[in-house]
Amino acid sequence: MVRCILVAAAIWHISSGAPPASTQAQQAITKHLQHEVGVVLKLIHVSVTDKKGRPVTDMNKDDFELFDNGIPVPITEFEKHLSSGIAPEVGPKPFDDVVPAPALPQVVLAPQFILFFDFAFNNLSGINKAKQAAHHFVSAEAGPANEISIFSYSPLKGLVVHEYSTRDRQKVLETIRALDPSEVVGRAEDVEEEYQRALAGSEWGALESRSSGQVATPTVKDTFARSISKAQVRNFITKMADLARALRYTPGKKNMLFFSTGIPSSILYGAGGSLGDFGDPVLRRLSENMLKELSAADCTVFVFDTQEKGTSLFRDDAARYESNRAGVLSRPTATDVFRDTRTMGISSLRRMSQSTGGIYFGNIGEYPRNLELVRGMTGSYYVLGYSISEQWDGRFHDIKVKVKRKGCDVRAQAGYFNPKPFGEYTKLEKELHLYDLALNERAFSRLPLNVRMVPLVYGGGAVQQLGIIAEIQGEVTEELSGNRIECVVIFFDDRGEVSKVIRSEIEPASYRGQATIFTVGTKLEPGAYSCRLVIRDMVTGSSAVGSAVATIGTPRATGILVSTPLILKEGPVRFYVDAGPAGKISALPLAGVYAYDRQRLSPVFSDLPPGILSIQALVPYWVSGEAEPDLAFSAYVIDSKSAARAPITFSRVERLRNGPEGLLLFEVPVADLKPGTYFLHFRGTDRASSSIGYSFAILVIPRR
Repeated sequence: MVRCILVAAAIWHISSGAPPASTQAQQAITKHLQHEVGVVLKLIHVSVTDKKGRPVTDMNKDDFELFDNGIPVPITEFEKHLSSGIAPEVGPKPFDDVVPAPALPQVVLAPQFILFFDFAFNNLSGINKAKQAAHHFVSAEAGPANEISIFSYSPLKGLVVHEYSTRDRQKVLETIRALDPSEVVGRAEDVEEEYQRALAGSEWGALESRSSGQVATPTVKDTFARSISKAQVRNFITKMADLARALRYTPGKKNMLFFSTGIPSSILYGAGGSLGDFGDPVLRRLSENMLKELSAADCTVFVFDTQEKGTSLFRDDAARYESNRAGVLSRPTATDVFRDTRTMGISSLRRMSQSTGGIYFGNIGEYPRNLELVRGMTGSYYVLGYSISEQWDGRFHDIKVKVKRKGCDVRAQAGYFNPKPFGEYTKLEKELHLYDLALNERAFSRLPLNVRMVPLVYGGGAVQQLGIIAEIQGEVTEELSGNRIECVVIFFDDRGEVSKVIRSEIEPASYRGQATIFTVGTKLEPGAYSCRLVIRDMVTGSSAVGSAVATIGTPRATGILVSTPLILKEGPVRFYVDAGPAGKISALPLAGVYAYDRQRLSPVFSDLPPGILSIQALVPYWVSGEAEPDLAFSAYVIDSKSAARAPITFSRVERLRNGPEGLLLFEVPVADLKPGTYFLHFRGTDRASSSIGYSFAILVIPRR
């Protein structure tokens, strides 16, 4: 998979300023979707290891048993993926009839990895160790096809996406090195240790001070500090659950390497009845829901406990303990609490790994061996598929996978959530939904209607830009029935990285059922680009997608540059949406550069409609330099099949704008052209600077 939106719009800072959809409209659509039931294929990733932790790679479909909410289900699909290079044995593959759009990022089978740095429940030493481990993983263990994302959480900044779903190893390593350990503030476990010390003192005081009737209790300061730490835990759990829900819409298997000391167990589960502390039931419920969300997102969590283990762990506390001892009946100190792990995060970390099918690694210092084990587990796995009746109710399904062979350990996601109506999505879920639409040909809410697009490279000197003109057919605007429609254009560079995102909203009532032209242009660095336009109904989630590719050349300091021609035909399109440039970046508006009579002409997006005798080509040009330009232009048509010039003559050339930023209009007779594909070549010469500019457009004459 490529880029992948983690968060799509979250990373790209897409915001929505329009008012929310009406409650009545949302309820009507929700009611419709909740009664819509379809049979879909559910895929479950499973890893199997022997008792020594080595992957078991010779299992077949009959070796597995699969249960959905306790009910055995027949396994209809089976795939085996091996890291050893052995060709996998596969059963029938779903979606074989889907052909992704060319020259765009494609979904691959290689697992994705998320490096997650927890700055809230950690320490400086632990974060530095985590950075070392992550650097080693990227350098020595991750394969070239594995995409890597980097996230962190801190009390001050919340959830941060540092890098999302990239194969650029150098960029990932630079991001890891740039992570700032000073983000570690307000460690909840420090507060928790003090609180449990007060509780331990209370218990001891109750035993030794009954005669006086005075029992020590946690101070108001201790109680207030613990309430702050609980709020921190709640914020962390909530953000992790939001991330997990959003990851459901990122296709493929996700593996998270989670670096943390963990949420103190006593906050969730209490320190025991003897101390009068039974934990926080609300936080426990939220924590369990977070684990369900991670599992449902097909995200396996491999936990690396960054709390150093061994004698050094207790060295300082042991010294305090010995100095405070006054005899056999001396008061207990925090060491007693610390040693029984109640204020540590071991239990919560183990629970996270077990619930998602991962592994807990308790010694961060042994990361080379442990990361090698992770690579083996994530590179060798099975995929089990079964059919389900999909319900739009958002309910959780408990999944259990068993193996019939003895001596094997099986790890799989704990379950999944049924889909829910789009109107109930969180902001982050909607952002990931956008990402899924842009990159996943199988996106469930994607309409089977493609938006046709024409890429245009225009401008000269330092302002060369990339723009698109897209036709949103009337069938698309008719299907988008909500009262909020957004248009999002995503520009990917030649590595599949997101270079720019531009978003605008349209008023659907005016355009519904009508063909609409969408235009946008933006400044980009020279290079090859893939463009995706997503038109999305913000009430129902229904969407249509278009794609195009283009290359921006290196701008010239002097001389002439001829922009991409825009082919026009007689006949207007009534509705236009002209999107502005992204942010505050200076950009030439495409509609101003390609200025034509919209009351008389409209762009050609694919095959030329039958019955047309001539077309017009709109060609902007730029001339840079101090010398007065001396310009000449020529044009001709090449048959793509024979490479011969077509015997036609351009009947009219008109200059709509003169000077260094000019605009030409060519009329091209096409009545005598045979069916086929042709290249319309346009050449400009500046005799003053001895420079030549060149561009072309593609014209398809269909069979009549």
